[in-house]
Amino acid sequence: MIETITVKDLPREFAGTYEADGVFNIVRNRLEPLGEGRTLYTSENEFQFKGFMKIFGWLMPGAFRKQSMKYLEAFKRFAET
Repeated sequence: MIETITVKDLPREFAGTYEADGVFNIVRNRLEPLGEGRTLYTSENEFQFKGFMKIFGWLMPGAFRKQSMKYLEAFKRFAET
C-alpha cells in the first residue's frame, strides 16, 4: 500500500490517499473543538475500485464501511483513555 499525505494541518485536519492493488482510497479527517472537553471528529472516505475489486466493492459495500468504523472506534478508545 502506498500512502500519500495531501493535507497536514494538525491538529485541525489530516488528509491522504492510499493506493493498493485495485483500490484507491481518499481520506479526509477533521477535528473540531466543541468546548467543555469535547471534539467532533469527521472522517470522509472515498473508495475507487479497478478490475476485480470493482465487483467486490459493488457486491459488498458494507465491508468497507465496517472496516472504516473499526478504525474510528479504535481511535475513539485511544483518544478517550
